[in-house]
Amino acid sequence: MTTQKVEKVFVNTENNATFMCPECGTSKVVNVAQYMKVESSVRVKCKCKCGHTYPVIIERRKFFRKQTNLLGLLFYDNDYKRGLMTVEDVSRSGIKIRINSPIDLKLGDKMEVEFNLDDRDRSLIRREVVVRSIRGQNIGLEFLSMDHYDKLGTYLMFG
Repeated sequence: MTTQKVEKVFVNTENNATFMCPECGTSKVVNVAQYMKVESSVRVKCKCKCGHTYPVIIERRKFFRKQTNLLGLLFYDNDYKRGLMTVEDVSRSGIKIRINSPIDLKLGDKMEVEFNLDDRDRSLIRREVVVRSIRGQNIGLEFLSMDHYDKLGTYLMFG
């Protein structure tokens, strides 16, 4: 038995996704608004008019996420406290970090993060962020500004 490759479909600003049959190439645009608030990954089985069925993951992220393993620091409580972190992924809108020891954080808390990229220059990045999700030691942080005119912008585009 062979396993089918699971394709990703991306959602546009109108909550529409284009599904394309890998067998015959027929495409169909479907409104997927009902899946936009689901927290877990959304996997659906599609059936084409040619009779072929295929699995698809609906990708709801606005920006590509780059997997990383970058050590850094976070500064919280008005920079009076700091903690060690590992940046697990980075996108134009934010980062996912893993903290090394428990920290008292709440959704909406603002802080700063500092880490070095794994580019040739080991570029130092320091950003203001806000806490958007907390799952144990995994924290989702959103950048307060998505203007990345420094090495982070280059890293995300070409790295």
